[in-house]
Amino acid sequence: MKIQKFFLRFFFLIVIISFSACKDDDLNPEPKYANLEKEIDAIAAKYVKVGAVVGVIDKQQEDHIFSYGTKSIGTIDPPDASTVFDIGSITKTFTAILATEMYIKGVIQDDTVGHYLPNEVILPSKDNVEITFVHLLTHTSGMPRTPHEAGSNYPLPPGYDIENPYAAYTTEQVYDYLTNYCELEFTPGTWWEYSNTGVGLVGHVLGIIDGTSYQTILKRDVFDVLGMSNSSLFLTDNQKLNMALGHETNNKIVSFYTANDIFQGCGMIKSSLNDMFKYLKANMGLVNTSLRDAMELTHQKVMHQGSMGDQGLAWLILELDDGQKIIYSGGNTNGHSAYIAFNKSKSTGAIILFNSSNHDGANLSMGAEVMKAILKY
Repeated sequence: MKIQKFFLRFFFLIVIISFSACKDDDLNPEPKYANLEKEIDAIAAKYVKVGAVVGVIDKQQEDHIFSYGTKSIGTIDPPDASTVFDIGSITKTFTAILATEMYIKGVIQDDTVGHYLPNEVILPSKDNVEITFVHLLTHTSGMPRTPHEAGSNYPLPPGYDIENPYAAYTTEQVYDYLTNYCELEFTPGTWWEYSNTGVGLVGHVLGIIDGTSYQTILKRDVFDVLGMSNSSLFLTDNQKLNMALGHETNNKIVSFYTANDIFQGCGMIKSSLNDMFKYLKANMGLVNTSLRDAMELTHQKVMHQGSMGDQGLAWLILELDDGQKIIYSGGNTNGHSAYIAFNKSKSTGAIILFNSSNHDGANLSMGAEVMKAILKY
């Protein structure tokens, strides 16, 4: 088993354990602190390495914002609700919403992905099963996580940087990888393996179908619709005025992730807590938007993942003992990490944005604890 796959399963196991522990207490939660703020402070003290902002929607549907640490080691400047972070793989949920919106509108009429690509690009298949949008959005396509996955014979692109691992790939290079190098690890639809390449490809194909680009449709059909004016795929001049510098596990400062078109849809969004509140509330149905039906569709269970919960379209779903469902996503880059989750039955939710990587799954563990804490107050 590849190391990356082992740790990915380990991260999800942490979330399952965090939500499952003390389930009797979850059904009749008893506050251990004077108020929600005190408990969030105590949770943050365990997990925040450099800085973080936490946004909470409590049982009364009131917003709370908490700030911890600094925007960079060696400074005293704390992050705030407008500070910009990489949200990593939470980007995948945006891509899924764009795809379902196109499907609802009838723009996507065939679930098979390959025929939307240029004729010279041949997607791999296995056992005569072709890859579909649902396969890609549920990580069941069999496509490896990245072209540079361990064991791949695809040559690294010129200028490849392990600290910004997607920036050097051009569309033509990924086309070459898909046509001549990519081998599916299993028959599509029969198993689950996380794939940034797969979800990134969805975003790219949506741009082709629209006749524009993933960047264009993301801004037009999500950011502009939800009023997320402080969100983008590349840092804008305004964002650079209030951004949280990314820190690796050794506290080395690293750059924000960037990518050319084909990997943008898997993890390149930069956003702020204020903007992510808008996204969270729209997904929870607390505000009515034109994307509501598409969002609802992405929240539905597509397949069961056993100890890892259920897989929706990009979102993951955990069902508690009393039937409550936590719909969530996490993101991790080399310098930032993030978490977003909501409980529709209680109309509660949380967002956490860190300016440190959490390869140990701390973003998911902290998120699980915060979601449980909200129910106590």
